[in-house]
Amino acid sequence: MRTFMLSVVMCLVSMTGIGQDIKTLSKIDSLISFANYAEAKALIKTIGELNYLPLLLNKSSEISILQGNLDEAETILTAIKSDDTFIQAITQTNLGFLYLNKARNDLAMENLQEALTKFREAGKQNSQEAANCLSHLSSLYLSTGKLNQAEENGLMSLQIRQASENKNDEAMAASYNDLGLVYSQTNADKALEFYEKALAVYEKLHGDDHPKIAIANTNIGLMYLQLKLFGDAVNNFESALAIWQKVYPNGHPSQALVLQNLGRTYMQMGDQKAAKDYFEKALAAYRQAYGSKHPDIAYVLNQIGTLKLSSNDYKEALDHFQDAIIANSPTFNNKTITANPSITDFYNGKVLLYSLRSKAKAFETQHFGKTLKFKDLKQALSCLYLSDSLIDNIRHHSSDENDKLELGSSANEVYEDGVRIAISMSEMTINYKHYREVAFYFAEKSKSAVLQESIADASAKSFAGIPDKLVEEEKNLRSTIAFLIQKLSQKPSSEEEKYLRETLFNLNQEYNAFIKKLEADYPNYFNLKFNQASPTIAGLQKLLDHKTAIISYFIADNDKRLYQFIITKKNFKVKNLTLPSDFDKYTKGLNNGMVFSESYSYQKSATALSKVLIPRFFKSINNLVIIPSGRLGTLPFEALFYKKGKSQEFKSMPLVVKRFAVSYEFSAGLLTQKSKAKSMDTTPSIFLCAPIQFPEKDNMATLPGTEAEVNTIAALFPSHSTSIIKFKEANEDAIKSGALSKFDYIHFATHGIVDETDPELSRVYLQSGQHEDGNLFAGEIYNLNLNAELAVLSACQTGLGKLSKGEGVIGLSRALVYAGARNIIVSFWSVADESTSQLMTDFYRSLIQNKNQNFRETLQKAKIKMINEGRYSLPYYWAPFVLIGF
Repeated sequence: MRTFMLSVVMCLVSMTGIGQDIKTLSKIDSLISFANYAEAKALIKTIGELNYLPLLLNKSSEISILQGNLDEAETILTAIKSDDTFIQAITQTNLGFLYLNKARNDLAMENLQEALTKFREAGKQNSQEAANCLSHLSSLYLSTGKLNQAEENGLMSLQIRQASENKNDEAMAASYNDLGLVYSQTNADKALEFYEKALAVYEKLHGDDHPKIAIANTNIGLMYLQLKLFGDAVNNFESALAIWQKVYPNGHPSQALVLQNLGRTYMQMGDQKAAKDYFEKALAAYRQAYGSKHPDIAYVLNQIGTLKLSSNDYKEALDHFQDAIIANSPTFNNKTITANPSITDFYNGKVLLYSLRSKAKAFETQHFGKTLKFKDLKQALSCLYLSDSLIDNIRHHSSDENDKLELGSSANEVYEDGVRIAISMSEMTINYKHYREVAFYFAEKSKSAVLQESIADASAKSFAGIPDKLVEEEKNLRSTIAFLIQKLSQKPSSEEEKYLRETLFNLNQEYNAFIKKLEADYPNYFNLKFNQASPTIAGLQKLLDHKTAIISYFIADNDKRLYQFIITKKNFKVKNLTLPSDFDKYTKGLNNGMVFSESYSYQKSATALSKVLIPRFFKSINNLVIIPSGRLGTLPFEALFYKKGKSQEFKSMPLVVKRFAVSYEFSAGLLTQKSKAKSMDTTPSIFLCAPIQFPEKDNMATLPGTEAEVNTIAALFPSHSTSIIKFKEANEDAIKSGALSKFDYIHFATHGIVDETDPELSRVYLQSGQHEDGNLFAGEIYNLNLNAELAVLSACQTGLGKLSKGEGVIGLSRALVYAGARNIIVSFWSVADESTSQLMTDFYRSLIQNKNQNFRETLQKAKIKMINEGRYSLPYYWAPFVLIGF
């Protein structure tokens, strides 16, 4: 659904810089604001001065857009000629708004971005006209699913309007609506707060029967619908509908939008007849306004198709989904249900994604509910492959990482469907191996796609012939952006927030322009960063020796299934298991049992989880690479059981750590994407850092055990290959000096903290230094240049982070991987520095003594030694430390 139609549009021309006949021009603005369009048009005709012609034409075009006469508006705007940069910016803003309503997002973006540039050239970047342009950009980004960029532009628009000497209440209310639309996707309560602010302004200015009251009621109704308060939703929608019917008795897209949402409400209430009636009325109104092609038409057709599917009317459902695809495509017109468009042939990518996924669901349901024809599942899979390509296309055209992460949530639904259908197909054909690999493909697409793209991007810069100077410039821009995001996350004062937000906005504009120029000037760069091959089973098997297995997990929450993809040197098999109803309870119970050393809770949870998570292997397999899914990303598998056991003593328990050397990886793609291990013909070099004491402002306890830890580890290495910094020397300046790129191993013995709400505030604590504050934030770690085989964060909770659906755990470990560490050791919870020191010392000692041993085997030995010696045998001491890497 194209929600930007609900964004209240203020007059695009407030006549900045025009000194003549202000009263008449202001009157026109006021009439447009109060939706007195006929009177406004009549007044425009009374002004005959040629000097005003471009401005008056802009005003006329605005009225035409608001009335839904889009072709008329386009004719007016394309006829405007002016040498004045400011007038050009206003005209392009209106063109952007026009194309936004026409669902030509490409042309809308082009015109609005050019308008912003011209506002800057004219010195009017803080004008009300520029605020309107930013408002439209917010709506445009929202309509394409780029929520972070929508919020950024919406907040900048509000900031400009708030700073105006003559604050315009109507303009402020427009911004409240814009931001309400953005937050409606993520936080219904916050959205309601903004909508109610807007409604209060409109009621004060306009009374009860004004179009803007209808808009506010519609928006509030949408939030009630989201909160499943159906009665309140219906009341608000019906109030809005009554207003629109008075204002536009012959129909209007805004009226259709209300009808459509009444249909959605009744559909969720289970009243299919009422829902169908409202959808058909909305469809007729949209077609009257737009013709046969528009994403709003496609949206309604999708809803009718969903209604038909719920009634098992498969043919009607498929026909409606096909019609939706046609309505959402400029050139695709094939009504054959097996035909699909190009992934670049659409008006709105989110709507197309919904159509394709729904079409796949219809084919799948038709197979199991009626035909039992294998070709139906093939058609479903074809739609999901296209959906997958569309997701990649949308992600590639988004410049904001948070927006890419947000896409992962809806993308995960596609991947879950793909895994389920491919597994079903594997059970129906002798070609089962192929469909198992297809299931694995979809499962892996749900893991760390954004991280892999970021690493591919960095690698592409190296191979595309981009000069070092430009690479450094890009790095500096990215570093400054990360710093500003981190500062904004720290809840600054109101004035500081305004400054930071404006600076960040301008810097993001500069960065996006910089990247576009790089892609244009160095075509290989674009091709290299987006043409990454997906991992294959055969390719992964080439990486394995005969003693190592990969277990990749996929949790299908909707279907309550747990899939295990098990890969060894010679074999590949899939296990399709029922996800236990108390699975989440046991995952929490396992970690809580270990953290609080509560034996009963730990053993009960470990026993239950081991049944579904730990498969049986031949004795020859003694190394496991775990690729977790979702919440499994913070579970230490070594503390589970590889077989049944009754012993209460840890020395005798069948712990996974005793049977297998375990490491973890974010995705199979990263296994193949990471550079191969460097040759270690000589003794590896190591960098050790232990601040031991911390600035008073950080309120962190002293860590005396870490001094002994780094001293003991340093003594294991020759002095010429060791660098150790402690106390005041262990400062942030030293870490950012570039020296770390020379070391094979990097070891931090310090405090760390992970912020699961704002991952950019996750940090490692150091001494302050001359130029830095001592807090090495995640965004700053991303910008370190590492070339390390191993990085160890011997610190608290550094393996945790924000769980992002479709991407995994986002925190410090992810930042280190991006920075260039091929393997990392992090911790899931806080442990006393004395026991940590022993584990780390034993790890490095074993690493030096056994050069043929890999990191996971070395860590396994250190953990088993702790268990056997008894003093630190509880999982609390050894289980939180995990190796991420291969």
